[in-house]
Amino acid sequence: MIFKKDISSLHVPHNKNTAGCEPVKIETPKEVILPMNMHSGGEAEPIVTPGDHVYVGQLIAREEGRFSSPVHATVSGTVAEILTLPTARGKEVKAIRIESDGKMEKDPAMKAPVFEGCDGFLQAVRESGVVGLGGAAFPTWAKLNEATNPDYKVDTVLINAAECEPYITSDHRMMLAHADLIDDGIEYMRKYMNEYLGEATYKICIEKNKPDAIEVLKKKFADKPYVVIHELNAIYPQGAKQVMLYNATGRVAIAGKRFPSFGALIINVSTLSKMAEYLNTGMPLVERIVTVDGPAVKKPGNFIAPIGTSMKDVFDFCGGFKEEPRKVMYGGPMMGIAVPTLDEPIIKNTNAILAFNDKDATLPDETPCIRCGNCINHCPLNLNPPAIAKALASGDGAEIAKTKVNICMECGACVFVCPAHRMIVHRNKLAKAELRAYQTKLAEQKKKEEENK
Repeated sequence: MIFKKDISSLHVPHNKNTAGCEPVKIETPKEVILPMNMHSGGEAEPIVTPGDHVYVGQLIAREEGRFSSPVHATVSGTVAEILTLPTARGKEVKAIRIESDGKMEKDPAMKAPVFEGCDGFLQAVRESGVVGLGGAAFPTWAKLNEATNPDYKVDTVLINAAECEPYITSDHRMMLAHADLIDDGIEYMRKYMNEYLGEATYKICIEKNKPDAIEVLKKKFADKPYVVIHELNAIYPQGAKQVMLYNATGRVAIAGKRFPSFGALIINVSTLSKMAEYLNTGMPLVERIVTVDGPAVKKPGNFIAPIGTSMKDVFDFCGGFKEEPRKVMYGGPMMGIAVPTLDEPIIKNTNAILAFNDKDATLPDETPCIRCGNCINHCPLNLNPPAIAKALASGDGAEIAKTKVNICMECGACVFVCPAHRMIVHRNKLAKAELRAYQTKLAEQKKKEEENK
């Protein structure tokens, strides 16, 4: 086997226009809408009712089910309603709407958590409401808990500071402003997870296109040999966990295995900072830095917004639009999700909102595949998009399973290099859906067979 220096090699336009923009706190919104699914597990369950007065940081929804995460009030005011909210992904979710009183009063009961040992530490992280802020939104306590599995030996903690998506600079600004919180987060993990991470090296993995942040971090951790500032080439998708694992450690992620089985944990740099902020002060995840940019935006920048603030309120605060946007999206242009309305709220893992004008949002017409192989050559996971498309067209679940489309990270590298402008990621998503339906059918058949024995 020939090992590559990097398993990704795609150079996309960085468009880091807001890298020099210090985060500005937006005006307190008149209301916030807080969905109960701002994490990758089961929906949180509201514990407040309409008419209740709430404070910033007050628990308003408890975690419910496996890998859920609690939700806290992000403004002080009155619970106006508990509603059913359509989401950008086409599903509906329960949500809590709070009308702000403009005072932003903190919960009087708020205080830094007191805990002992690893179990107490993980419980405190669980109560913080912190999830993966780089996009995945996996509950942070659950990710850290994986390292306690006796079958794993974690010797490397990868702190994901790559921020490889075009336009987004929220992690960049977090590093410049809060290197102290990154330091605190590392020390909390070293102290309370010493049994599992005592000998671990902490690699802050950052792309070379952030020299100012690299300088700040090197100075901050100069006297800590267990912290390494690992500079990565500015290539896409450097921030993907499988790519970062290989490019930072030389280890290969195997589909179907938990990440700690490769001897590593990975945590986003902003996630680590927010975790430390809660442990220091008792303030849960109620606000975050959001990059606002795109060709249609009048005054791009980085802004600190309460979770639940509408996109419209954030865009209005930074001057609105210089031309009517054709497409507005959560996240970056490679993996972001387009939204149907500006009423969509900022959620926990919203690192950016982008607005594109008609010219930049209009996609070229799709043409037949020319079998050039670019999509295969640039896939970090060595998938074969034409084979996936063929299997999808066949409607054969078994054939779709053979393509391993289930491991597709939907990074969009294949689409970016396709001269025929094929809708490859779209087809991969459809193939995943067909595969899930096929697997469900097989499971039901197996269950019936066992019942008939």
